[in-house]
Amino acid sequence: MQTGCRLLISTMPMELQNAPQVALVCALTTNGERVYREAIDLLCARFGSIVDQSEPYALDEGGYYASEMGGDLMKQLLCFTERVAPDTLYAHKMASIDMEYALAETRDGKRCRSANIDPGLLSIESLVLSTTKRVGHRISIGEGIWAETTLLYQKRAYRPLPWTYLDYQRDDVQRFLLRRRQWLRAQQWSTALG
Repeated sequence: MQTGCRLLISTMPMELQNAPQVALVCALTTNGERVYREAIDLLCARFGSIVDQSEPYALDEGGYYASEMGGDLMKQLLCFTERVAPDTLYAHKMASIDMEYALAETRDGKRCRSANIDPGLLSIESLVLSTTKRVGHRISIGEGIWAETTLLYQKRAYRPLPWTYLDYQRDDVQRFLLRRRQWLRAQQWSTALG
């Protein structure tokens, strides 16, 4: 019996693997052009330059946000030039919350968001988003912040999961993510080559 335990232990990896750096993406939802420009300025000041962005689209499924932010919401995915370590998602979400507060407006005597900023991590395997909303399939990554795998890369596309919001299943979003995946693969190859 002890021999079996020794064998099991001797075949276990003794060194942990480092996760490869991933693309920092932000889903930016705003209620107007002025707020959009201000949000871009704040995001670039904190996260660096933007290497690519999806086409902006109307957030037709924006009922949750419309009650706070108003109608005619536009959404866009942004990808930043510098890749990040996956364990930085919590810090990026906390920074985005500070930005949302800075962009908030007073309506009817209360502070309301005019922008929603959801940082996420795009890897060649998946898109993981951060949120303040706790639901059973999400994992806590720090006080009050959860992460979810929103899309998985399988069979040449980022595939939705049962909880994936409809707008992440759009063809234009898919094209954006696949472009960024090619960029990530090229970055990983150049890092591996030295």
